[in-house]
Amino acid sequence: MAADGGLAEGGDDFDPRSGELECTEKHINSALTAPDQKLWYHGRLGRAAAEDMLRDQEPGSYLVRESESKLGSFVLSYRGHNLKITHFRILAMCGDYYIGGRQFESLSDLIGYYTTCSCLLKNEQLACPVAPQEPVDDRRRVVAMLSYRKATDSDELSFGKGDVFVVQNELEDGWLWVTSERTKESGLVPAPFVKDLDGDYEPVESLPYFHSCLSKEEAVEKLMLAGEGSFLVRQSENYPGDYSLFFLCEKDVRRFRIERRGNQFLVGGRLFESLDGVIKRYMKEEIVEGHTLVNAVYRDVFDSNNTRFERLRVEGKDDVYASIRQSTGPKLVTRTNDRIEMSGYLHFRNEKMKKFKPYYFVLNGTENMLYFFENEKRSKPKGLVELNYTAIYPVHDSLFGRPNCFLLVSLYDNQNKTICYINAESSEVIRRWVHILKASCTNTSGAPPGKGLRSLHSLSVTIFSAHHVPNKLISHPACALSLNQHRVGRTQTCEGGDPFWGEEFQLDDIPSDVESFTVSLVNVKRSREMFIGSVTVQLSTLENQESVDEHYPMVAVAGVLSKGEVGSLRFRTHYKHQVLLPQAEYTSLKELLIEEGYENLLTLAQLCPKLEWSSLARALLHIFSSDRKEVVLLRTLNDHEIDKETQVSTLFRATTLATTLMDQYMKLTSLEFVRQAVQQGVQKVMELKHSCELNPALLDGATDSKTNTETLLAILNMMVDDIFKAVDFCPVQLRYICHCLQRKARTKWPDEETVKTRVVSSFIFLRLLGPAIVNPKSFSLVAENPSETAARTLKLVAKVLQMLANLVDAGPKEAFMEAVHPFIRRNRDRMVAFLDELSCITEPRPGLGAMSPGDIARELAVIHHLCVTHIGELRDQSERQPSLKRLVAVTEVLTNHKKQYMGDT
Repeated sequence: MAADGGLAEGGDDFDPRSGELECTEKHINSALTAPDQKLWYHGRLGRAAAEDMLRDQEPGSYLVRESESKLGSFVLSYRGHNLKITHFRILAMCGDYYIGGRQFESLSDLIGYYTTCSCLLKNEQLACPVAPQEPVDDRRRVVAMLSYRKATDSDELSFGKGDVFVVQNELEDGWLWVTSERTKESGLVPAPFVKDLDGDYEPVESLPYFHSCLSKEEAVEKLMLAGEGSFLVRQSENYPGDYSLFFLCEKDVRRFRIERRGNQFLVGGRLFESLDGVIKRYMKEEIVEGHTLVNAVYRDVFDSNNTRFERLRVEGKDDVYASIRQSTGPKLVTRTNDRIEMSGYLHFRNEKMKKFKPYYFVLNGTENMLYFFENEKRSKPKGLVELNYTAIYPVHDSLFGRPNCFLLVSLYDNQNKTICYINAESSEVIRRWVHILKASCTNTSGAPPGKGLRSLHSLSVTIFSAHHVPNKLISHPACALSLNQHRVGRTQTCEGGDPFWGEEFQLDDIPSDVESFTVSLVNVKRSREMFIGSVTVQLSTLENQESVDEHYPMVAVAGVLSKGEVGSLRFRTHYKHQVLLPQAEYTSLKELLIEEGYENLLTLAQLCPKLEWSSLARALLHIFSSDRKEVVLLRTLNDHEIDKETQVSTLFRATTLATTLMDQYMKLTSLEFVRQAVQQGVQKVMELKHSCELNPALLDGATDSKTNTETLLAILNMMVDDIFKAVDFCPVQLRYICHCLQRKARTKWPDEETVKTRVVSSFIFLRLLGPAIVNPKSFSLVAENPSETAARTLKLVAKVLQMLANLVDAGPKEAFMEAVHPFIRRNRDRMVAFLDELSCITEPRPGLGAMSPGDIARELAVIHHLCVTHIGELRDQSERQPSLKRLVAVTEVLTNHKKQYMGDT
């Protein structure tokens, strides 16, 4: 549920993000108390009339009325301490009421919450209800003309002929959302099966313990059969229009008159809103000293002797049944003309949930609402997100140990926000959702920097280490990364003091309202975190496009560290605020990049330091994938590296632009292959209770090295079997690239028998499967980081598999590894066959397993920025390499165009 505050009714200039709203409670008390509804509910009352009524009232006065502009919604009109009258829209949907995204089960609960639990405006609660001249009960009641049985797995209600309902919402396709006066259940009923109550029908007739055609003698007989404490209600014979409550108490039938007073009922000097209210009260309180009502005696439901229901008939029953449209699905809560931008299953998690849960989401572009339902057959939302007050935050894979997440932060005031994390099964699904949501999320876009321009913010944080923190406090330290105090990333947990992480967090497209980021040091024990201290950095203090690597003193959490023991965190930050030109402006730059031979991009890569290769590689991959040329790019740069290499033993071992591109490409396209190949083995290691250590220097005296060896070999055998079986899950385009690697390497070193195997293993094992085994959480293979023992075992497994993929044994310095030599020799031929089969795709297959191109204007802007950064070196190089002069010229033209767009001449 979202934060407090509400939407101003149409035309009002109230902005819930202005900082005036305040909420101090996140959990809604289930036992909320409010003044009686007749004291503040006015039904149909215009905005001007409401303001006239409130203008002479005390500050804190309020009333609730129907919305003039939004059928089915309500408005809370409030006179604040500043004497200003503000109108808050209350959205009513399927029996729930939303104000600013917060969900209530009734209007009374909503009023009670802002009367006793929380503030509507800053330091202001509802205080003085303004009553109408006469109590208003404008609820629409309908009575069932036919019986109906609900469809399975739906929100429908089963009901009998004569049941009475209060209508909450009129939905699409002839359905009503109602509450049954008999059962108090809420759900859907088909409108053709009911009709509005006329003046001579009594709602009490729907109560199962009301017997309309029962004599006194028959009533006594039924109670005697039912036993002590039983009761029923019948019409009064002595007082027409009133009712009699018959109650069996101490073997004697007692009778109580229930007097009808307009729409109310009088018993013992007390007025009740309904007959059922009388019964419920005296089932809890004594009606006779020492006795309460216990067991209701029900009539036979609408039996043939009950002539009062004979008039509830409908002509042409078959036509009525035939006219009913399917009720299942979210379409009932949207209008026929609403623009549904997107729908589908996503995983949802809020601050109160420990795990993600699947829901069916529907994005209503007309209303700027994101609804989520239990499943696609349900019509009542589990909740909603009002996108007019919502921003999209990026979430790093490390936070939940799974990729494809983002965060929705709904801001209704500067005091409180509500958040929900969203996860999808694939990067393509999440990309589509984020793209569509951005158009609706007002808080995400921010103020445009100029006509035709777009503004993008990104942040890279590399967390290195903690220093001078007492070891007693950090037995299992980790760091959390937050944007505006909302967690978006997390390091692995270290063992012991002096922690070092060296983990990078790249957060792209952060909202423009993010003002700061925070790195917090926590100690993790039994899945619980204890906060030690934190560092908050204001983005305004960071130079755009510059890296800052510093030790930052932590601010201690109160009561954990005393002054002088705080310690520090070291991390590197790189903040970028990009202003993007329209994509068409970058056409010339793109043409230069994709020219045959790639002279321009290779020269740019040579001028860029290694720290910039990651962003350069990412941009190039997406730019080339937009023309389906990423495979050609990778093949060409790999060939370029092989041409330069002189030794087979060092082939693709160093970090180059080619290897950086391959690393990113494989991780973007091959996660399913990785899961099929190594996930089962990794999880087996995570479940082990003991070590598989082979190094005698790391063994204690009580450890049996033979048992360790046997366990390790069992894991290795399982792992290689899974890897070899997973060949068909490797993306076709990657398999073609591997074929090109083999062909090129064999051409250069025709006498090297193993080169065709090793050139492929240098990517598949050294740069893909090996890192996935050692860091399984970063590949979404496990939810938690491995323990110290499991991490050591995973490193051993990765080491042995790399030796096998390289077709070599361990060196003489690691004699303890001889135990795995038989395993390596036994599986060498299988490894060669596996890598040959993986590389058997001899022709490219465009479209199969292709990357999603993403935001091309943004990626071209990255290239432009790199060119601007190194423009001096490019000019110098162009004197020796004249073809570069075009790149220099295009860079300068783009820079001038950006200045013109921004009005900077």
